[in-house]
Amino acid sequence: MDDSSTEVEAIRRSLASDCRVEVYSNGEAMLEALHQHTPPDVLVLDWQMPGLSGIEACRYLRGNPSTETIPVLILTGNAGPDNVEEALLAGANDYVLKPFHPAELLARVHALSRWELQRRRTLADERARRLLAEGSLTEVQAAEARARRSEQRYELAARATRDVIWEWDPLTGEVERSIGLASYLGYPEQGASRTDPWQVHLHPEDRERVLSSFRGAIDGTAQEWQEEYRLRRADGTWAHVVDRCHIVRDEQGRAIQVVGALQDVSERKRLEAEALQRAEFERQLIGIVSHDLRNPLNAITLAATAIIRSEELEERQRRNAVRVLTAADRATRMIRDLLDFTQARQGGGIPLSRQPMDLHELVQTVVDELQVTHSDRTLLVERTGDAKGEWDPDRLAQVISNLLGNALQYSPPNTPVKITTRGEVDTVVLEVHNQGEPIPAEVLSRIFEPMERGTHLQAVRAGRSIGLGLFIVRHIVLAHGGRVSARSLVDEGTTFTVLLPRKP
Repeated sequence: MDDSSTEVEAIRRSLASDCRVEVYSNGEAMLEALHQHTPPDVLVLDWQMPGLSGIEACRYLRGNPSTETIPVLILTGNAGPDNVEEALLAGANDYVLKPFHPAELLARVHALSRWELQRRRTLADERARRLLAEGSLTEVQAAEARARRSEQRYELAARATRDVIWEWDPLTGEVERSIGLASYLGYPEQGASRTDPWQVHLHPEDRERVLSSFRGAIDGTAQEWQEEYRLRRADGTWAHVVDRCHIVRDEQGRAIQVVGALQDVSERKRLEAEALQRAEFERQLIGIVSHDLRNPLNAITLAATAIIRSEELEERQRRNAVRVLTAADRATRMIRDLLDFTQARQGGGIPLSRQPMDLHELVQTVVDELQVTHSDRTLLVERTGDAKGEWDPDRLAQVISNLLGNALQYSPPNTPVKITTRGEVDTVVLEVHNQGEPIPAEVLSRIFEPMERGTHLQAVRAGRSIGLGLFIVRHIVLAHGGRVSARSLVDEGTTFTVLLPRKP
């Protein structure tokens, strides 16, 4: 049984070549059929089934004398040890993880059909619990039954972790593993052997370090040991593994038992290496782009600014010069935002150079600069109280410029943009308000995330913005120990509020 018709068909095809398969439409139909017909050799249940989950079905089966010994195989996408434990305690005998290989599923079903011994153990355990409750079973017999259940849970839970669980006897040197190391690495099994092939497969560069570390832990007083190293697979590649163990000692401090787990972390190492390569490539690319583009853009900006200030320009020439300056400023901001975004995402944070300054004066400076390129817009400035503090003026100018730029882009041309600075006891407040279309609630909740630019209409108005401005604003404000928030309503318009502590 499965909750997907496609998976049901895949299961049927996997088993039909060697088994007689009966498919049930839901859990209730399956239970009714079990009471009316000869019980099947094996039940294959999905964790999630129509009307009755596989776990619920297991509990019912194990609580009914006529079905308590039917072997149950659970199909599940839940690979965690806790989930496997839950399935085992509910009465499942084995499990297969999705997506499954047909051969694996068929092999598990055949194994369960031959588990007569396991059936008897399960029945004996159930009988033991009942007898113990009735007072007819000794504590020794009850302990034996619990040990059998514990052993089964251990074997299947060990398989769920995909790790090699191992135990080493310091007295004899013998090693027992839940999975043969040879098969784990892709080699053919060589049969029983008293020697452990672990050292043979160790990477030459890791061997001395790992062996010395392990011997030091055993001979010393440590109770835990862990190392990361490489083992050679059968195909010649190297598996990166993390090996950890617990060391049990006697009263004299001598190691008498060592139990550990070996976990393959090759995929994690591969992803980490790729991430490092991407990060390095991004740093180099951004560095090249910023260096090679900022110099000519600075020249364009200076030339356009000088042209605009000339008194001999005609109006048409002045408009063209303003467009050049606006485009250069936008390109400069994009490069700056890319650099800051890369640094913030890589965990470097936004660097600050604090100094005493007045936020009132800085706001006025930024407004005057923006007014040159937005001569057709009204920028209202309101200031109250003392706005002095210790901040990075260049970074706060970036915050003010980004907030004002957003307000100008996302508001109707005939409406004003208001900038307020207000000094309070320990903080200074900066507010930027604009009218027009409100930001949708679903966008407002993630407005400070990268690449978030509001509605389609707003994005069109924003031109070729890369959507990093507010992300950078937030990181600069956080670097100052402050907070930034946004409020947007139909009747009130949109207001961005920045709270800056006066001192670090």
